[in-house]
Amino acid sequence: MGKELLFEIGTEEIPSIYMSGMLAALKDGAGAAFAEARLEYQGLETFGTPRRLVLHVADMAERQKPLQEEILGPPVKNAFDEDGNPTKAALGFARTNGADVSELKAVDTPKGARLMYFREDLGDETKAVLGSLLTKLIQELPSPKSMRWGAGKFSFVRPVQWILALYDHERVEDPETGAGASLPPFGSGTYGHRFHGNKRLNINNYQEYIRVLHDNNVQPIVDDGSGGGRIPMVRASILETAGSQDGEPAADAEAVERLVEKVAHLVEWPFPVVCRFDEKFLDLPSEVIISTLEVHQRCFALKEKGGGRLIPSFIGVSNTRAKDMSVVRKGYERVVRARLEDADFYWRQDLETPLVDMAEGLKGVVYHPRLGTSWDKVERFRRLGAWLCEKIAPGDGALAKAVDEAAYLCKADLTSGMVYEFPELQGVMGRRYAEREGRDEAVSRAIYEHYLPRGEGDDLPEGLAGAIVGLADRMDTIVGMVGLGYLPSGSEDPYALRRAANAVLLILEHKFFRLSLPEWVEVASAPLEDKFKDRGEAIERISGFLRNRVSAYLSRGGARGDLVEAVLSAGDDSGWRDVIDARARLRALERLASSEETFEPLTTTFKRVSNIIRQANESGERDAALKPDPQLLVDEAEKRLNASLGEVSEAVREALANVRAGDTASLEKAYVSANTSIAKIRPFVDDFFDEVMVMSEDAALRKNRLALMAGVGALFSANADFTKIQLRATK
Repeated sequence: MGKELLFEIGTEEIPSIYMSGMLAALKDGAGAAFAEARLEYQGLETFGTPRRLVLHVADMAERQKPLQEEILGPPVKNAFDEDGNPTKAALGFARTNGADVSELKAVDTPKGARLMYFREDLGDETKAVLGSLLTKLIQELPSPKSMRWGAGKFSFVRPVQWILALYDHERVEDPETGAGASLPPFGSGTYGHRFHGNKRLNINNYQEYIRVLHDNNVQPIVDDGSGGGRIPMVRASILETAGSQDGEPAADAEAVERLVEKVAHLVEWPFPVVCRFDEKFLDLPSEVIISTLEVHQRCFALKEKGGGRLIPSFIGVSNTRAKDMSVVRKGYERVVRARLEDADFYWRQDLETPLVDMAEGLKGVVYHPRLGTSWDKVERFRRLGAWLCEKIAPGDGALAKAVDEAAYLCKADLTSGMVYEFPELQGVMGRRYAEREGRDEAVSRAIYEHYLPRGEGDDLPEGLAGAIVGLADRMDTIVGMVGLGYLPSGSEDPYALRRAANAVLLILEHKFFRLSLPEWVEVASAPLEDKFKDRGEAIERISGFLRNRVSAYLSRGGARGDLVEAVLSAGDDSGWRDVIDARARLRALERLASSEETFEPLTTTFKRVSNIIRQANESGERDAALKPDPQLLVDEAEKRLNASLGEVSEAVREALANVRAGDTASLEKAYVSANTSIAKIRPFVDDFFDEVMVMSEDAALRKNRLALMAGVGALFSANADFTKIQLRATK
C-alpha cells in the first residue's frame, strides 16, 4: 500500500482563462515526471482556484521501481588492442555509463560479440526524490504568459506565495538546489479565502485539507463529477437565484455552461448578487445586452421563464460576501450601465448609416498588405459565391441573388460603431441592420450565418445562402494566405487557417455539397494571380494544405491513419478532392477492414499486383496505353481473371451509378457494395499468380499480362490505395 501525496502551489490570482489549461498541464506534467522517476502511483488528480494549483495522488509507492538495464556497447574487436588493453571505444563506453572497464562483459549478439554493461538501480525512497521532482514540476509548468518577482530569475504565471508539499503526512524536504529566491520553501500549511479566512492553516492530510479550506470559504475542487465543486455550486446558485426573480438564464444551455466554468475559475467561493439595469435598454437587440453582461462582465443575463423576452435583471457572482452586499450590487450596476449607455449610443448612430454605405467604408480597411483592402476581399469572394451557386444550384436565380447581396453586405458591419465596441457581434449586428432596412430574410440570415461555425462545436449554417457565402469567404482566405506562404506551423496559426479549412469541410458534409477542391482552388486563385510569384507553386502549396486538412478531418474520431491515407491516395492521389466521397469510401473501407479474414489476404494480393506494375513501369516493360487482348490470353487462369475483371468492373459501375443525390448513406452503401464486388476477384488473381508466368519470355504475352495486371490494379486503387495499408504483424 502506497502513501498519499498532496502538493499545492499557492499564487496571486491566476487569470481564469488560464486555469483549465494549467490544471491539465499540471496533471500531464506530473504523470510524465513520475514515470521518468519510476514512481508508481494510483489516483492522480488536479484541481484548484484562482489562488492555488493542487495535485493530489491517493496512492504513491514508497520507493522508486528498481531498474535493470542491459546496455550494448561497441564490438569486442574494437574495444581492446592486441595486448588486451582497452581502446578509446571501450573507455568511452564505460565513462558514458559511469562504470569501470572491468565491469563490462562480452556477449554474443546476431551482429557478433559486443561489450555489454548491466546496470542495476534499486532506486531511492520516494521522499528523497520528491523535493527536486516537485520543484522541477513547477519550473516546467507552461503558462501562456509568465512574470518574474523578487530577486530570482524564475518566472511563473503569477508570483508564488506558498507551497504545500506533504507525503505520508510529512512535509517534503526542500531540494538542495531550486528556483532561487523566487520560490518559497516547502511547507505544511495553506491559506483560506483572501477576504474570509486569509490565515495560515496547518494541514496533515488531504481530507483535512478539503475540510479546513471549506471552513475558510474556499472550495478547491472544480468539479468532482458527482455534484461537488465550484462549477456545480455556481450552476446551482445561478438557477436558484434566477428562479427567485421569476426568470431563467437568457443564453442557450451550452453558452451558460461555458460562462459557469469561466466564473468558477474567477472565485474561490461563489456569492451570487441580483442586479438590475434601466428598462430603456431593453430596446437594444438582445444579443447586445447578453454580450455586455456575459462576455464583458461575466454576469448572467435573465429572461422570462419559458423562453420569453429579456428582463432588466442580471446575476453577478462575487468572490466576496460583503457586510453590505448592496455596495457590491451597485458596483456591478454602475459598470453595466456605462457599457449599455455606450451600446445604445452606437446602436442609434449606426441606424443612421445604410448598410451599403458601411460596405463602402471597407475600401479604407486594409485586409492584408499583400491582398488589398477588405473591399477587395469581398469582391473576390462575391465572384466566388456566384461560381459556387452555379455548381451547387444551377439556374436558381433567387439563390444567386441572395448570395450576391449577402456577400456584398456581410462585412459591412465591421465599419459600424457597435462592432468597433463589441467585436464579438460581427455578423450579429449586420443581420440586425439588414432586418431594420427590410432586406430579404435569406439575405439578413446569410449575413449572420456566413460566420458559422465560429469554432469547434458551434452551430452550422442552415440556410443555403449563408453556407455558400461562408464557403466563399473562407476559401478566399485560405487561397490568399496559403498561396502567399503563410502556412500554419506547429501550434502557431495566426490566420486561423486550420479552423477555416475545418469549417469548409464541415459545411460541405453538412450540406452534401459535392465540390472538387482542386477545381475550387483554381477558380479562387485566378483573381490573385498577380499577388503570387508563381501561381502554379501557390496552387500546389494550397492543394497540399487542403489535403492535409482533409486527412486530419477524416482522422477525427479515431479512424486508422493508414486507412485514411489509403482513401486519400486513391486514383493517383485524387481521393482527397471530394470530402463527401472520401468519407463514404473511408467508412466502406473500415467495414471491409473489420473482417481480417477477407481484408488481409485482399490487401496482400493487391500489394503484389502493385509491385509488379511498379517494377514494370520502372523497367519500361509496360505499355500504359495497352489494353488486354483476349486473343493473347492462353492460360485458363488468365482467361478466368480477365472475365472476372470485366464482371466485377461492371458490378462496381452499377453500384456507384445507383447513388441517390444528397444521400450520404446511399453513397456509403454503394462503396460497400463496390468493395464486396472487388473482393470477389482475389481468388482469380491468386490463381493467376499460381499458374501463370507474368514475365513470360514471349514479349507479346508479357505485355498483355502486364496490361491485365494494370486493369486489376486500377480496379483496386479506384476507391483506396491498398499499398498504404499496414497489415498487423503475424504472431
